[in-house]
Amino acid sequence: MRNLVIFLLMIFSAACSGEANMERAQMSMAAEDADFQEESEAQHFSDQKPLEPERKLIKTANIRFQVEDLEKSTEKIKALTQEYSGIITGMFQNNNHYSIRNNLTIRVPAADLDRFLDAVELESIYTEQKSITAQDVTEEFLDISTRLETKKAVRDRYISILREKAQSVKDILDAEEKIRVIQEEIESIEGRLKYINNRTSLSTVNVEIYQEVEYEAPPVAHGKSFFTKLKDGFLNGWDLILDLAVGLVSIWPILLILTLILVFRKRIKLFNRK
Repeated sequence: MRNLVIFLLMIFSAACSGEANMERAQMSMAAEDADFQEESEAQHFSDQKPLEPERKLIKTANIRFQVEDLEKSTEKIKALTQEYSGIITGMFQNNNHYSIRNNLTIRVPAADLDRFLDAVELESIYTEQKSITAQDVTEEFLDISTRLETKKAVRDRYISILREKAQSVKDILDAEEKIRVIQEEIESIEGRLKYINNRTSLSTVNVEIYQEVEYEAPPVAHGKSFFTKLKDGFLNGWDLILDLAVGLVSIWPILLILTLILVFRKRIKLFNRK
């Protein structure tokens, strides 16, 4: 009986030892698999090259030139704006009696900016000025995008707390207030991103065209009043006095000769009387 018990204990011990060895082997294999997976992922990310961010440029063009016919050139520029899927955001025309001018502010797709400028300049008979400037806002755009993702993650955490962990009314109100504040910040950031995207996708073109004309005196809007005429008469009289004084000074040699003649004649008369 004693031998049987010892035999059974030996069998049980061997079985337990085998199971422990199998568990240790399985854990070792799992660890090796995990290490291999981490190494593979690290290798995968190390092999990936960082992507170059898309440049965000706000382009502004300015051009000023002379045209033969202002009205026809204006209509041509309007047609070109429609052709290049642009919009006219402002137009101002004025007349300075020597020329008539038209200033247009146009937004066109950034990709078509150069072609649009070349097409507009075909209306020119003399180009005075042409320039293109670009403001790089890529860094600002990336920074704002990162802030936006962070704000959204914080908002989602508060929403999760509100759904799963908020128990009292105070907890609910606190979570809702934090969600409201973060949502307002998110909307503000999204508005800024939208503005940057709009400015970078559409370039601004400031076009000034002018046509030279013969001088035309400005029309008199109404007749002059009595006091205005009186003032003008006084000024004209004073101007006449100044002109006479200047004229007398200008003919001083003649006045001197006449004076000498008069003095000489007077002396001759006195001599004849004697």
